[in-house]
Amino acid sequence: MRSGLILKIIRILFRYADNASELCMVINNDDMSREKNQIMQRYVSLLTNSGFKAVFGDRANKDVVMSVINILLPEGKQVDDIEYMPTEHQGPTQESKEFQYDFMCTGIDGTAFIVEMQCYPDDFWFRRCVSYASRAYDMQNRKGEEYDVSPVYLIGLMGTGIKHADESRWVDRYVSEYTFREKETNELQDETIFIIFAELARFDKELNECSDDLERMLYIIKNGWKLQNQPPELRKEIFRRLLEACEIAAFDAEKRIKYDKDMYDERRRNGELATAKRIGIEEGREEGVIAMLKKMFESGMGYQEISQISGLSESQIQAYLQK
Repeated sequence: MRSGLILKIIRILFRYADNASELCMVINNDDMSREKNQIMQRYVSLLTNSGFKAVFGDRANKDVVMSVINILLPEGKQVDDIEYMPTEHQGPTQESKEFQYDFMCTGIDGTAFIVEMQCYPDDFWFRRCVSYASRAYDMQNRKGEEYDVSPVYLIGLMGTGIKHADESRWVDRYVSEYTFREKETNELQDETIFIIFAELARFDKELNECSDDLERMLYIIKNGWKLQNQPPELRKEIFRRLLEACEIAAFDAEKRIKYDKDMYDERRRNGELATAKRIGIEEGREEGVIAMLKKMFESGMGYQEISQISGLSESQIQAYLQK
């Protein structure tokens, strides 16, 4: 039982370390290319924590955030204005641990919008999204006795793939939507919780192959960091503003310092995780698991983040780290 759990953890950590190594390889190759050609990266990558926070966390980019949200919402659902909300929240009781969203805002009608960015494989990604959206829904219900609760839309920008039962039905489909519907009639009884995934891992189109605004938006989210100028296909206002918000040289001094620090910390963490993969983990030993968990903890990850990656409970992580 114990050895089976350890092997499962190792498989998860292998997947994460492989992804981190790949990310570091892209970054390092890009660094070498910049040194050779004296070309600096012009735009942030929205699929890095540092790039995502620089764009979505800046209130000056409210119109950009609304454009991304609107283009991914179901037909007929649009947001005209948003109010930024705190990303850190207390659990249902004082004894509960805090939890944190990547980004959260509300529309003028009270609808809550959560945007999560996911770059590494996570066996529990869908369950985590359900948990996050349910908490946001339930937080509203605690404010009164009646069920006057606004809908919650969670949008996941996914740099990693998810499996579907019938992949043949997902050819040229890059956005998936999940909600509560009646099984036989597909009836939507009420607007409650919606989970929407932009599945960027399966999006492999070149810019000239994009046929509509959704595909062009997905292209920027996935590949915008590679651009050195604004292509003619992206001259529309919503794309111009998104690229403008991503332009590193346009950051003020304070924002640039924070972005550089976040990017440095992210690269360091990915490098450490890739290195930790080689510390006994290949042999499937418990010592290797402990070494990996300690490396993750020392790189600045909290128990919640390590738990999401490893599949271990926080108490299990604490027990391993004490050995």
